[in-house]
Amino acid sequence: MSRKTSVNLQQQSVPVEGESYARRSANSKELISVYYDDVTTVYEAFLRGKRISGDSPCLGNMDPSIKAYAWQGYNEIHRRSTNFGSGLVCKGCVPSQETFIGIYAQNCTEWVLTDLGCQMYSMITVPIYDTHGPEACVHIINHADIKAVICQAIKVPFLLQNLKKCPKLKIIIKIGHDVTEDEQRDAKDLGIEIISFADIEKLGENNFTDRNPQKPDDIFTICYTSGTTGTPKGAMITNKGIIASFSAVLYSYEVCGILSTTEDAYLSYLPLAHIYERTAYLLVLSGGARIGFYRGDPKLLLEDIQALKPTIFAAVPRILNRVYDKVMAQVSESKFKSWLFEKALKSKENALKKNVFRGDTLWDKVVFKKIQMLFGGRLRLVTCGSAPLSAKVMMFFKCALGECYIVEGYGQTECSTACCLQSPQDLTAGHVGPPMACNWIKLFDVPEKNYYAKDGKGEIAIKGPNVFKGYLKDPEKTAETIDKDGWLHTGDVGELLENGTFKIIDRSKHIFKLSQGEYVAPEKIELVCVRSLYVEQIFIHGEGLKSYVVAIVVPDDEALQQLAKKENIAGNRAALCRNEVINGIIFNDIIQKCKEGQLASFEKPKGIYLQDEPLSVDNGLLTPTFKAKRPSILKHFRQQIDDLYQKVDIDQKFHRSASEMSIKLEIDSSKLNGNQ
Repeated sequence: MSRKTSVNLQQQSVPVEGESYARRSANSKELISVYYDDVTTVYEAFLRGKRISGDSPCLGNMDPSIKAYAWQGYNEIHRRSTNFGSGLVCKGCVPSQETFIGIYAQNCTEWVLTDLGCQMYSMITVPIYDTHGPEACVHIINHADIKAVICQAIKVPFLLQNLKKCPKLKIIIKIGHDVTEDEQRDAKDLGIEIISFADIEKLGENNFTDRNPQKPDDIFTICYTSGTTGTPKGAMITNKGIIASFSAVLYSYEVCGILSTTEDAYLSYLPLAHIYERTAYLLVLSGGARIGFYRGDPKLLLEDIQALKPTIFAAVPRILNRVYDKVMAQVSESKFKSWLFEKALKSKENALKKNVFRGDTLWDKVVFKKIQMLFGGRLRLVTCGSAPLSAKVMMFFKCALGECYIVEGYGQTECSTACCLQSPQDLTAGHVGPPMACNWIKLFDVPEKNYYAKDGKGEIAIKGPNVFKGYLKDPEKTAETIDKDGWLHTGDVGELLENGTFKIIDRSKHIFKLSQGEYVAPEKIELVCVRSLYVEQIFIHGEGLKSYVVAIVVPDDEALQQLAKKENIAGNRAALCRNEVINGIIFNDIIQKCKEGQLASFEKPKGIYLQDEPLSVDNGLLTPTFKAKRPSILKHFRQQIDDLYQKVDIDQKFHRSASEMSIKLEIDSSKLNGNQ
């Protein structure tokens, strides 16, 4: 394959011949499916890393006693994966595409061993989000006909309690601990076998079975959607699909020489059940790099980063927004700090606009060093996906992280991770890049929201080898998502920019229609409102019988405490959230951000409710990738939302009455003056 040496940043995509309003990467006329000739499956990607690593460290876990990572090499991971896969076969799991194996655990070494072991024996892994919730977990186990589930000790009681609802589940494989006598007894009474992960490995080691690895067209995994609405659907991701996406990313990265090597380190903290993290670890392992798992506690994430000192980091907007807000809050405490910081940002931003990419400036050494060290001080590549990130925050990190490429991508599970990706050479912000070299992007009209492809705006659709095979056992949903011409419809609205890149501007699915006929996209409003210093999380809601929207707001704790101190208001977090003065100040700041974001009047919330507890994965209000589970949030806050509408309606009625009274008095006064 020929290697590109540069990218024309003024023309990053071009029209597809014979397809109206469709675009392709300007750097690849043909859709690519593979990057390395010897990597056509996920297992072959690991084998490549194993071959070039020289048995370098592969997977590692944090050892708190020495505050460092303990590692296992590539050969050891391959040996253990083989033993585990062979052990599954010994337990009656047929090495074929008819066998589905569930993984119900947080990121850990055993997660990857299971994944690799199933690939070696053509079985299909079915990740179960650690926080999918009881009903969804049972649904997935039954829907995918899962025979064996690999899980952490904490999940064993849940599975045992729900076995009667899961008649096809026959084996529970427990990670990290020996099986207790009580667990053995309970499982036996239910007609199921429970065995430790270590014992499965030993069984496979003593009874080796020849490998029967997955082929390119085989299903690699069933990735259930995170369930922001309705019942999770099982997206069938093939080896061919994820390798196409993987290859297109490498094709983009090669320009800047940022392909992973044995010198790289990656921190795995985003759920491996999500296709974004699955692809990230595939990219890292194929280069023979090392992966360290974080300990599962968000409070220890920065400590784990300091110990590992990653060179590659996969981020989500929620993480980057939190860091940005904290930094800006600290800077604003001093006029001098604020002046110096703004001067540093402006200088670095001007340099980026001139395509000057450096990490050794005076500003890097004096102003941005602490931010760089926050991430370990060795970063050379940061990717961002899963949700929109504001251009302001993206530019902040491009300036602050020194000589580190920061790229934003766009995609979804159904296109095997990404379909658009910023070129590392593009130092601008505010877009998600051109189509990847493995797919085309086409815009479709969304007439109800006045988006038309002829104007360069419309619903994004994807076509290429990275598009998924369909939803497991659901041809109707598959047909709704992939049209007769093979276009995968995303539900996201994009805008084609002059340089051939795309910008995500709206949603065509998560929308509601207000009583006056206006369509509202809540995520668009939330992205603007969250820029308020006081807002950590926000949920916008509107209804068809109302002409306005309201909001549930989780305030930033640090900003809330500083505001209370400034206003001389005492009380705990819950009391501060109920305080009318606090509410008024935060509401006004949100409205100011709406004005700055040029939102229409009907898009600005007319009332807010301050929630003292955050929306989280644990309480079932966020997906494992931190997206809002809108139906769950609405159900949870139904009473508060009803109360908000009632209060706003009363206030509006009062203001209308006062206004009408004022007009009447003016008329009466005019009549009186006339009579005189």
